[in-house]
Amino acid sequence: MREKAGNSFRRAGLPLILLGVFFVSGFFAEFLAPYRYDSVRFDLSYMPPVWPTLHEGRLEVPVMTVSDPVLHRFQRRPGQWVPVRFLCQGEGYTWMGVIHSRMHLFCVESPGRLSFLGLDVFGRDVWSRLLYGIRFSFLLSFSAVTLSFLIGIVAGLAAGTGGGWIDQLLMRTGEVFMAIPSLYLLMGIRAIFPPGLSTTEVTLIMTAALAFVGWAGLARVVRGVARSLRQEEFVLAARSVGVSWWGVWVRHILPNMSYYLLIALTLSIPGFIVGEAGLSFLGLGVSEPHPSLGNILAESQSLPAMKAAPWLLLSGVVIVSIVILFNLLGDRLRENGKVP
Repeated sequence: MREKAGNSFRRAGLPLILLGVFFVSGFFAEFLAPYRYDSVRFDLSYMPPVWPTLHEGRLEVPVMTVSDPVLHRFQRRPGQWVPVRFLCQGEGYTWMGVIHSRMHLFCVESPGRLSFLGLDVFGRDVWSRLLYGIRFSFLLSFSAVTLSFLIGIVAGLAAGTGGGWIDQLLMRTGEVFMAIPSLYLLMGIRAIFPPGLSTTEVTLIMTAALAFVGWAGLARVVRGVARSLRQEEFVLAARSVGVSWWGVWVRHILPNMSYYLLIALTLSIPGFIVGEAGLSFLGLGVSEPHPSLGNILAESQSLPAMKAAPWLLLSGVVIVSIVILFNLLGDRLRENGKVP
């Protein structure tokens, strides 16, 4: 079973590669981003994308200045160019809160401003904020889905092998959670806690809320598999020699459903990413200036912002792309393993 899962991952192809690119880009956001997520330039609000170009044999960016601050129109300063440097010292950061550095993959000196995807209303680089937001959304979703799977697997195994009142209690509880629309349940859980919490506290609350919502569906499936396997000869033989149900779960039942759990994992992560983005979009998730895909998208919800800076909608494109890639990965794994 483990060999089968490994071979399927090798055959997963393009979706797995692209998801790996997203994950690595977010994981090394500080190094790949030319600016910090909270680095502001109020004089360059809604500046359009500025890409490096070859100028006099060097890769340079033009210096931009505001020509109309009301309509957010910009123009190049004649004859002013700033070279692009690679593996250079730029704005200081602390990678993952551990390693202090100033090293960036590329940067430009002031007054130049390198901007692949434009700037937002505060003059913050959207490209840099997207990288930070991807990492936050990935790490939060992975944490939430891990916690959700632990709860769902334990609850499903206990219900499937225990039976009786344990089965009834766990399954009826799960049905209550499944009957409530997940977005409303997430909003209700988040609304219990007061505003003004720190980013760490909000992250922990969102992780717990997403896991709290997502465990029931998996628990029902695991229960069904456990009920079908508990009458198999290898399970009865293990029980007859005194192996506990815990040992049966670990040695016999979980290995026989590992492939399904792998596919369920790939199909569950995009739901958690969308859930986090939805909460942040509604203002119930991580707060400014810390970026997530949801609150970056929320910046573009007004008509003036969409008209002045349509590139802010790219966070929505990133969310849709990640969801599609995870679904394609799950479909590819299911086809390779011929799982219905």
